[in-house]
Amino acid sequence: MSDERFQVIVIGAGLAGSAAAYRLAKAGREVLVVDRGKTPGAKNMTGGRLYTHALEKLMPGEWTDAPLEREVTREMMMMMSGEDSFSIDSLFPSVSQSYTVLRSKFDEWLASKAEEAGAMMISGSTVDGLLIKDGKAAGIKTGDEELEADLVISAEGVNALVAERAGLIKPVNVKDIAVGVKYVYKLSEEAINERFNTVSGKGAALLAVGECNKGIFGGAFLYTNKESVSLGLVVDSSSWKNSRLPLADFAEELKQLPALARYIEGGKLIEYSAHLIPEGGYKALPEFCSNGFLLAGDAAGLCVNRGFTVRGMDYAILSGIAAAETANEAIEADDYSKGFLNRYHEKLQQTVLKDFETLKNSHDYLAHTRHMFTTYPALATNLMKNLYDVDGSQAKSAMGIMKQTISGKLPYFDVIKDIVKGGRSL
Repeated sequence: MSDERFQVIVIGAGLAGSAAAYRLAKAGREVLVVDRGKTPGAKNMTGGRLYTHALEKLMPGEWTDAPLEREVTREMMMMMSGEDSFSIDSLFPSVSQSYTVLRSKFDEWLASKAEEAGAMMISGSTVDGLLIKDGKAAGIKTGDEELEADLVISAEGVNALVAERAGLIKPVNVKDIAVGVKYVYKLSEEAINERFNTVSGKGAALLAVGECNKGIFGGAFLYTNKESVSLGLVVDSSSWKNSRLPLADFAEELKQLPALARYIEGGKLIEYSAHLIPEGGYKALPEFCSNGFLLAGDAAGLCVNRGFTVRGMDYAILSGIAAAETANEAIEADDYSKGFLNRYHEKLQQTVLKDFETLKNSHDYLAHTRHMFTTYPALATNLMKNLYDVDGSQAKSAMGIMKQTISGKLPYFDVIKDIVKGGRSL
């Protein structure tokens, strides 16, 4: 047994864990962060895109030295059918909302900020379980050591095994998670600027559906970094399982699609990784607290995919802030009961959970709308192809071309119904 005792122990040095540790250390609390990676961020992968409003709330005006890659000023949405593709390309040069990031760099930076503030960081250690005393989380077990604490914050990621083994949350249901696969290709800054028609420091985010995900609930993503491009695929676990398609082959074919291959041509593959993503939404959220225990970030299922935006990193930071604020109040009151810690849920309700309630039907809509990832991408691509087609035959009105494209494929009522439902759900 170690003689050391902490006010708070944080499991995981990802965004939620380091954000909580940073805030707690700033408040003068004795906080320990334990992470299984050799360095913070070594085990983390993402597309990835960070909305910076959360960083501003965490450390107002002090995040400008963060290792951000490119400011996203170009938004691209793509429909794919076979070798054909149709894109909506939007440019917002004056809007500064998000940056692309490489988590291995960014997480290490954020953890270092927590350390500078006074948090203790232990890397390369796996938390094997919780110490439970008198029905309350009272610390952690790691290797042969037991480290005691007044409060434990789990920010261990989507596979929250420590919390699960302690019986504090239920095992993750396969229907509530997605699988992400990511490639990172090294390209020169000049090549990226030329291919994406941008300048240094500015970049693009692309989300695609259709041929890239072969009708499975999910889609492809592409993000520009300073000197690399992140290309990947996210698919719903249940849909992928039912499809019986090998994920490795699935991901390999992604790189061959003409609409995407042109962006990585000549690039050197420098990273390949896969990861689980919580996408169950509002209905799949677990309990966020127990006696002496709080759950944050991906471990709490705080990720929302609404098709045109995927958010998780900003929610992780916001949950880390809320967890730290709740921990501070618990320390002041010397009350670590579930009843007192429930104010963590109230804090999340003021920020993150408002979005989850608004978008509570988004997951079901995307997962169970029959034609979402098959017929609709094909129809959109064929419609644009027909609009541009000039073969010498009599010209048709745009409405005539639209009716011709849809005719026999789907009942008009079904299309209208899906549009209305999507407007309410997304």
